[in-house]
Amino acid sequence: MTDDRAAEPALTKYGQRNARAPQELGAFSFLVGKWKGTGKVKLPDGTTAEFAVSWIGRYVLDGMAILDEFHSSQPDGSPYLGLSLRQYDASRKNWIVEYVNVSHSFLRRQVNATSGSVGVEGPVVVIISQAPDTWSRETYTVGPEDHFTYRIDMSNDGGVSWNVGQIEMSFTRHE
Repeated sequence: MTDDRAAEPALTKYGQRNARAPQELGAFSFLVGKWKGTGKVKLPDGTTAEFAVSWIGRYVLDGMAILDEFHSSQPDGSPYLGLSLRQYDASRKNWIVEYVNVSHSFLRRQVNATSGSVGVEGPVVVIISQAPDTWSRETYTVGPEDHFTYRIDMSNDGGVSWNVGQIEMSFTRHE
């Protein structure tokens, strides 16, 4: 017996959005594909470090979610890998966004039915993640065509004040 499924080509390199996927998934559809960019991070001593970065997004879970991977180098030169799973639960009308920090071995539940939020206003998508001691605000600004920027701000006082631009990155679509 042979398994003919192994010979079948993938639908697309980056998956395919399911026609039944919630409309809200479109907020992150810009991530699907391969992106290259540069970034800078604020270090504890007040200086900044620059780095090259790539971001690869795919439709997964039968086209009902987006999985994106973030590859870069850390300030000490060691590799960094993070994965985000983004899914909208239409029955509960809420986002589920989870982040796996592969390099530092932890899972962060960014948004779910009881914590965090995703906001969309035109070409800007904002994720607020709440943890007991630190909140984060991720801002994705899409455009102009084939470009997006990413910024993460941190708060240690429950979102009353923000340390803006802890990490900033700019991307161009590679494929």
